[in-house]
Amino acid sequence: MAAPEFLVDAAQGWARVYADHALISAGVMFVHLAGLLLGGGAAVAADRGTLRAAREPEPVRTDHLAFLGTVHGIAVTGLAMLAVSGVAMLLADLETFWTATAFWVKMSLVAMLLANGLLMRLAERRARTHPVDGWRQLKATAVASLLLWLAIVLASTILASG
Repeated sequence: MAAPEFLVDAAQGWARVYADHALISAGVMFVHLAGLLLGGGAAVAADRGTLRAAREPEPVRTDHLAFLGTVHGIAVTGLAMLAVSGVAMLLADLETFWTATAFWVKMSLVAMLLANGLLMRLAERRARTHPVDGWRQLKATAVASLLLWLAIVLASTILASG
């Protein structure tokens, strides 16, 4: 299915600017990759820490929960950078991306990552009051997060090469 014509028309000016100015297109790509590094890097490190902390006694778990509260802001900042730059790249070549299966797979994975992030926040709260259930949920959301970040990178690679 083709992109809606009104959207293609609205994006034409930006598409020309993006195509005609290498510095702008490179800047958008930089923001996208920096967002991936910042958000994904923070999330992967935190997920790894969660899996490690889940095997530790309570004082370590309590410290890790406090640490997780500091990581979400970094991950959300990275995701925001990814979203803004992703929309810029989408609008620069709307007709190509709109029909690319890999693009829609990637968007679905991002939606699942966001939903998992919400579940992770709920699991963190639960771990403070109901440690057994909360930490089981935290481990599951950490594994899901790791897999989703990797799947998003895979979908991005397929999208960029196709």
